[in-house]
Amino acid sequence: MRRLACLLVLTACVDSPATQTQAPAPLVGVDGSHDQADRNCNVVLRDLQPDHGPQTTYSGRVDISQVAATEGLVPSLMYKDPSHGTWSAVTGVPSSQPGTPGYVRYDVHIPTVQNAPFQVVPYLQLAQGGRLFDHNRNPSDLDNYTVQGPDYAIWQNPSVCQPPDGPTQANLVFDADFTQHRDGILAPGGTVSIIYAQSRLNGCRQTQNGYQLWDITAHVLFQPGGQLLGASVRDQPATFTVPIDARQAIVWFESNNATGCHLWDSNFGANYTFDALTPPQWVGNADVLMTRDTSGDICGGGDIRNGFSFDTWTRQRAALTNMCFEVYQPGMTDHDDPQLWQKLDTELHWRYAGQTRWTTTPVSFDRRTGNNARYAFGLRSIDPFRDYHCPEVAATPTPDNQYVQIPWEYYIVVNGYELRPEPGAAYGGTFIDYPSNPWRQANCH
Repeated sequence: MRRLACLLVLTACVDSPATQTQAPAPLVGVDGSHDQADRNCNVVLRDLQPDHGPQTTYSGRVDISQVAATEGLVPSLMYKDPSHGTWSAVTGVPSSQPGTPGYVRYDVHIPTVQNAPFQVVPYLQLAQGGRLFDHNRNPSDLDNYTVQGPDYAIWQNPSVCQPPDGPTQANLVFDADFTQHRDGILAPGGTVSIIYAQSRLNGCRQTQNGYQLWDITAHVLFQPGGQLLGASVRDQPATFTVPIDARQAIVWFESNNATGCHLWDSNFGANYTFDALTPPQWVGNADVLMTRDTSGDICGGGDIRNGFSFDTWTRQRAALTNMCFEVYQPGMTDHDDPQLWQKLDTELHWRYAGQTRWTTTPVSFDRRTGNNARYAFGLRSIDPFRDYHCPEVAATPTPDNQYVQIPWEYYIVVNGYELRPEPGAAYGGTFIDYPSNPWRQANCH
């Protein structure tokens, strides 16, 4: 990587002193002695959005590589307020959201910007000296991100700095009690280790003069590519690279010896199948149902794109207050599978109006509907006006001044697939209550 002649974000281009000290290994392609442009995905801005409007506070997410995180580096974000003409910087804080696989995520927050458009750029202050600036989207050394109309935001670009090949590791464990389970993430481009208890195949044991004349082989068939691999698991685990097109790993075991003995551990011929954790093909049919009627389905209300109002009637009378959605992945959701919860990481990301950080909550599997897996989340559990609970943020009057309200926004993530109304946007709803509540007045301040 070549040194920058002079980045727009720099007040001066100054070389670090050439000292010889012990330091962690440098990032890939970085000598650590000068301000430089990063095009190797060591620091990348995922998104940056206004909290309330174009002249207000901003919040965003920055990912740094696992290598950078191992070195103890923390990202910062420089921004230039047009009103002052000078650069300011804020330091990222560890995010409650998981980063892109292979990365560590930080939240960044700009306290105030008076005018737009304005420029921003994330960077890493290297331990060896110098700064490494994010130019993974911007090809020129003098280009920064520009926040401008009409949306005054930097939206996520899914084509930039995707998960690197091979950052994930899974163990497929076959225990002596003839149970099996997966630890870690089985993902295309990663690795998988087969850990096998010898006692599951106790025959074909042959020795001569202290030499083992028998073996146990793990056979792994990756589908749909049909890659068939095998390795011994007699004395230690066998590790395989997962093909980039793999969606399933089918495993069986063979024990044999020098005189022709053969025994199999193959789930009675059905073999052992483990699905890769890949983004599903489709997520949708999302709705919100609020009703007193418990005789029908627990889902099937209004489209989430239309929003919802969780009001005093709902709080007091509704038996069902569910947000539901469905997921489709061929070969995974189209049949009953008690292990589906291990294959689909299903999360709701949400926050109340006025909050800058998102809360992540798992969403429970409800049942299959046709070839889809359906999930349901009870909105009553996060109602800020629920009984004996102090709201997390201050309520505001409704337009008619008869009630108070707290808007709420959310989006859905399944194995990295994001369901949003449009890129970077969120769905919403509003919680409404009476302006006076004796318990809150006595206990919430």
